[in-house]
Amino acid sequence: MTGFDPVINDKERVRRLVALPGVKPDRIRVLRQATVAIVGVGGLGQASAQYLAAQGIGRIRLIDPDRVALHNLSRQVLLTPADEGRLKVEAVRDALVRQAPTVTVDMHPVALAADNLAPLLDGVDLILDGLDQGAPRDALNRYAVETGRPVLFAGAIGYEAQVFGVAGGQPCLACLFGSVAESVADCAVTGVLGPVVAMAGLVQAQEALKWLLGVGRSLFGRLWQWDGFSLTTRILDIPPRPDCPVCGKGDRYGV
Repeated sequence: MTGFDPVINDKERVRRLVALPGVKPDRIRVLRQATVAIVGVGGLGQASAQYLAAQGIGRIRLIDPDRVALHNLSRQVLLTPADEGRLKVEAVRDALVRQAPTVTVDMHPVALAADNLAPLLDGVDLILDGLDQGAPRDALNRYAVETGRPVLFAGAIGYEAQVFGVAGGQPCLACLFGSVAESVADCAVTGVLGPVVAMAGLVQAQEALKWLLGVGRSLFGRLWQWDGFSLTTRILDIPPRPDCPVCGKGDRYGV
């Protein structure tokens, strides 16, 4: 039995990635040097994290205060029953390192909030939103507008999934939904189909990789929607709101 060689394994890992049209070999170095933050390590975050690690992202920062509960297992595919009670960031870190031994995983078992957002996200290249609460999502949207740091927002409820990107300027999440602080639906009440959650997370990972590789048309300023019940997909160009209280000329939320 041959031993594991991380250098050889890493080259084999990206062989089919480099073969893609438009992907230049030197962009693989960008992936290896990139730091991607995943805020909320539930079904969305785990679906995206496993593909980011598999495709060669060098560092993944996991931010989530929760511990594993058995009801998570229907949607959060990196967890096992043996993980019950563990911090999610620890359980997911272990799963990612088993999958991609060269990835570095930073763990932050805390809840994202307006007062800790900047230090938690310092130095990252891209942020993926896997939050299930509206207030920190509002704060993350303001952060994306003010800093220009790209954020891929995502959500899944019932049979429907969506992804929307913000990278400074206009439009932003508030142009689309207004404040989401009190409007986030609870899948514990309305239900959600597990693969629909994965669909949103996988599109987040796809768009993150495209952005880092510099290929294709992105979802920044555009909304991707998937209806698993009717099997329909649509992508909408979102117009900026001149009176948006976050990215426009209107009064900012909380001021």
